[in-house]
Amino acid sequence: MLSIDQISKEINSDLAKKEARLDIRLSMIYKIFLQQVYKPAGYRSLSAFILHAAIEKAEQLIEKEQIILATEKDKDLFFKTLLTTVEPNEALQKAAKAFKKATK
Repeated sequence: MLSIDQISKEINSDLAKKEARLDIRLSMIYKIFLQQVYKPAGYRSLSAFILHAAIEKAEQLIEKEQIILATEKDKDLFFKTLLTTVEPNEALQKAAKAFKKATK
C-alpha cells in the first residue's frame, strides 16, 4: 500500500491536481448521526468531515500494515540468523576468552 506522498510522486502532476467525485450511499440514521458532529468538530461540510475521517483511517491502516510487514521481516531475519550455524570469528573468540578471564 502506498501513502499519499508516495502516490503524489507516482502520478502525473496534472492528474494529481484534478478533482474527482466519490459517491456513497448510507442509511438516513448514519447521515443524521454524522451531521450532528461535523459542525462542532470545525468542518465546513459533512463531505469534508467524511473525507478527512476516511483519509485519517486509511493512513492508520497503512501505518499498521507497514509495522506488520517490518515485524514479519524482522521475525524472518531473527529466525534465519538463529537457525544458521556460523563459527565464531576471531574477535568473538578473543572477547569470550577475555570474559572468562575477567569472571574467574
